[in-house]
Amino acid sequence: MVKNISAPLARTARLLDLVPFLNTHQGIALKDLAQQFDVSTAQMSSDLTTLWMCGLPGYTPLELMDLEFESGFVTIRNAPTLAKPRSISFDEGVALILGLDLLSSSISDDRQDLIASIDRLKAKLSEKIGLPISLKAQPKSSPAISSVISEALSKNIYLHIKYHALYRDEITTRTIQPIELVENQEDQYLRAFCFTAGAMRDFRVDRIIQAEKVIDRPETKNSSTNSAPIEFTISFKAPSRDVIERFGIDYANVAKSLQLTSYSRQWVERSVMASGGGVELTKPLNIRSELASKAQLILDRYKAL
Repeated sequence: MVKNISAPLARTARLLDLVPFLNTHQGIALKDLAQQFDVSTAQMSSDLTTLWMCGLPGYTPLELMDLEFESGFVTIRNAPTLAKPRSISFDEGVALILGLDLLSSSISDDRQDLIASIDRLKAKLSEKIGLPISLKAQPKSSPAISSVISEALSKNIYLHIKYHALYRDEITTRTIQPIELVENQEDQYLRAFCFTAGAMRDFRVDRIIQAEKVIDRPETKNSSTNSAPIEFTISFKAPSRDVIERFGIDYANVAKSLQLTSYSRQWVERSVMASGGGVELTKPLNIRSELASKAQLILDRYKAL
């Protein structure tokens, strides 16, 4: 989320921009100057009064800026140290170039005029900060898929998607009605009603492999096996930060047996196995038994090497 600049910081930035602007627009009308900087005439008069008291050390009429604006027209003299516009730092320039590259990748191919304008601006920024190479920002999700999702959200239409379910490690095909996009720990999720599961689901956008629009309302399938929550109990043996973050728990609970809920049996199995000896699954017994069989199979294969 972008933070709003406080009034003192905004005014400081405006004062720094005023001096080079006035140097190239001598005699500009006070009302036009206020309109240019999107402030009231009274605020601009206050800003000019502040500038009138600024200058180099010594702070005599010889070092202070010389402004005239009582007549309604503004002129400035004796301000060579601030005659140039504010510049951007190298880090700021890199961030702008990467941001422009991401913006360019999200624009459809039929807007070549916008893409060309962005490329020209990137070239100017690269030259300004002395960057000899062209930076590229690779978006986490496909721009084409993001465009389809945006259209579906704005027009309230359905989507047919192919989705990589990480914990099952398989590609699933689903029909969904997108609801909203949400951000969570730098990842973007599409919250939608899944007609395949018959329930609300969150899909990580960068794991959506394909997305196509669906005109007619799909039928909701009976998928109680996918929608029913699975209650499981784990106890902590060697709680590490990775284990704690994987199960989304507080440090205060690491010494206890916890009963948690998941909608994916595969997630439970993979999470417990990925924790090594950090946790022990105590319930349900059928998943515990299956995990023990899988673990023994892995050990047997290692011994056979």
